[in-house]
Amino acid sequence: MNLVLGACQGGSETLLHGEFGAYPPKGTRYALSLTRTELHIQRLVPKPDTDHRTVVRLIDVVGCHTMRSHTAGNSSAFFCVYSYPLKKKKVAVGSGRVRQRVAKTFQVDSSERYEDNLHIAEKWAAAVKCLVLGISVSSETEISRNLLPRPRRLLLLLNPFGGKGNALQWCQNHILPMITEADVSFNLIQTERQNHARELVQSISLAEWDGIVAISGDGLLYEVINGLMERPDWEEAIKMPLGILPCGSGNAVAAAINFNAGFEQTLGQELLTNCTLLLCHGGVSPLDLVSVTTSSGSRSFSFLSVAWGFISDVDIESEKYRHMGSARFTLGTMVRLASLNTYRGRLSYLPAPDSGHRPILRSITMAANGSLPFQRMPLHRTVSDMGLCEERRTFSYRGLEPADEPSPSPGSPPPSSGFPTPSFSFENLSEQLVADGQGAQEMAAPTSLLSSARQMRGPPDDFLAPLNQPVPKSWVTVEDDFVLVLAIYQTHLGADLFAAPFACFNDGLIHLAYVKAGISRAALIRLFLAMEKGTHFEQRCPHVTNIPVRAFRIEPLTHKGIITVDGERVEYGPIQGQIHHGVANLITGTSPVKVTKL
Repeated sequence: MNLVLGACQGGSETLLHGEFGAYPPKGTRYALSLTRTELHIQRLVPKPDTDHRTVVRLIDVVGCHTMRSHTAGNSSAFFCVYSYPLKKKKVAVGSGRVRQRVAKTFQVDSSERYEDNLHIAEKWAAAVKCLVLGISVSSETEISRNLLPRPRRLLLLLNPFGGKGNALQWCQNHILPMITEADVSFNLIQTERQNHARELVQSISLAEWDGIVAISGDGLLYEVINGLMERPDWEEAIKMPLGILPCGSGNAVAAAINFNAGFEQTLGQELLTNCTLLLCHGGVSPLDLVSVTTSSGSRSFSFLSVAWGFISDVDIESEKYRHMGSARFTLGTMVRLASLNTYRGRLSYLPAPDSGHRPILRSITMAANGSLPFQRMPLHRTVSDMGLCEERRTFSYRGLEPADEPSPSPGSPPPSSGFPTPSFSFENLSEQLVADGQGAQEMAAPTSLLSSARQMRGPPDDFLAPLNQPVPKSWVTVEDDFVLVLAIYQTHLGADLFAAPFACFNDGLIHLAYVKAGISRAALIRLFLAMEKGTHFEQRCPHVTNIPVRAFRIEPLTHKGIITVDGERVEYGPIQGQIHHGVANLITGTSPVKVTKL
């Protein structure tokens, strides 16, 4: 086997090149070439009729593990690449593309000494992992495990009641296997009630975690963000990387993450797989938050939207159809269209610079070697991969086992687990969550602590006047009858509602949209149908206005109505908010886009 660095292929620098056997061994041999973005696989023996190459895109890869054979005297080492490429799949109507798991295992057998073969396998595994995690390597880099950070430790919060109630099943069947292949350590907590996650993140030790991930719809992420902002150390706490894996009804932020990565718009399990793949890649982007103040003086932080009128009516009134999943919004829309309401009110806003006041018309868990101390806390209904490291040693993959690896020096990254598939059983995950919940009372915070924690902290609202005072003279005010008012700061309002195509996670803008009374039902239907593809800006409907702003105030003059913040109902009455640029961090899996701060 010949190992070459620095060759060129297809105009892209080749970082590694080598010849390896297949597993299981059938006399097949391959030539592998690794570039910054792809793994090229060419069959050498038996020689193919054509020069056909298999190309594995690294954007589709979650991890790579090294292994050795159970067979005594076998000096070969192995490495396995786990990917989730898009493949054509026949569906009920037409055809579509879905991600399917592919594990490719290669045999390193160029030397008679196992240690030499293992060294080569580790080099390939380390190179693949570095590229997946965005760690810069070149043909001049001495590639080894020392380039890799320690495995991430994620706190997973799962809402079992979100959407159709499939979160736990999807977690054990899709999420945990993928993050295990990516060498991510985790603690999984099943929330039991509203604001459970909010209370939990107020009391955890942030140093034990590299990220907090909501496995639910957008509501659980709202709890996490506001729980972090209620902590005395909120400035540090809110910098904790936050992730979301869509198992709810709306899944707007997950859809925005999916769009930001350049993936096709999708729903359900396909969206979940895409977002889990991106979570494994680990890239973090700054995230804008909007501080929202209501008439009672309560303050909260929003990451998605504030809505009044048609959209908030549908959101809340469709709760009775929650068992339908995302289809509840379609049914709710039809019901509300049948009795279209209008609302009298004043809408005021601070236009963003250069907007010209014109509407937009453009379309912890301890590491396996114990090197990272972890103070275990009693957690509600929790399961983790802690204590399962020894179980991993008993796992067998068609005669392969984890590669023997030397003990790391203090401070060095722990070895990879070396497994091609999850090393523990998820069959009894639900039972374990319930059993671990017996100590739930130990975790509950005192009532006095929780009540005092409701005093929201956070950056000052420099653009806002108190709600009982007039807005500043630099603001624009519109008093009219409205069908809806929507202040949104993500691209998507739902997984299939591409509401603000020009929004970015950290553009420092609130995208304000309002629809005045007089619009026909037919025009409103066309608007929402076009919103599924993000083409609604091209309709130029005279009743619809879109404008980028820095702050806004909604003052209802109609006595009854519904206002929502991130899909959650809040008290009805005057409400205002302003953008706070890049105060949080969102796990998007990709490198952040640089945006000039306004």
